[in-house]
Amino acid sequence: MDNGVTSVMGGVQRRGAGFAALGRRCLRASVCALAMLAASAPPCSAAPSPLIGREAPDFVLKGADGRNLRLSEYRGQVVLLNFWARWVGDVRPAMAALDRIDSTYRRAGLVVLGIGVDDDLQRSREFAEAMRVSYPILFDTGTDLGRRYLLQKMPMTVLVDRSGVIRYCNVGFKRGDERTYVDRIRELLRE
Repeated sequence: MDNGVTSVMGGVQRRGAGFAALGRRCLRASVCALAMLAASAPPCSAAPSPLIGREAPDFVLKGADGRNLRLSEYRGQVVLLNFWARWVGDVRPAMAALDRIDSTYRRAGLVVLGIGVDDDLQRSREFAEAMRVSYPILFDTGTDLGRRYLLQKMPMTVLVDRSGVIRYCNVGFKRGDERTYVDRIRELLRE
């Protein structure tokens, strides 16, 4: 009888060891899959912005042309806000990419607004002129708007839907971000 119990228990142990090995292989595969997903995810995806799903804070800012623009005037259109500063390294490629997006999707209902956040208004204006983008550039020399948009790093891009709700936020800019912007813009334009 002991032999029978031992052999049954031995079989269970061997089967248990097989299940454990299978579990370890599945765990390793899951960890690898998660690592690949994390590597391909956009930078904000790890910690979604608390702005997502909230109404975009309204503002009035003076544009490079001297006119005041109010965000709420664009209700009914998809709005892309890009907060930038002339001294931020990746602002030039971001502005160039947004200029291409603006020229492609403006007729479909997209509004791109660049918001220069800088204490030195004159240098910010000169920088904006040198960039020669076709979308409106606004200037914010205060801190209130940055606080309301939880601005910590730049450039920061915010997509606002037709009803004025923030639907996407991206901090920083790297090659390929414009593809994500275009995908999100297309979704919002179809709504």
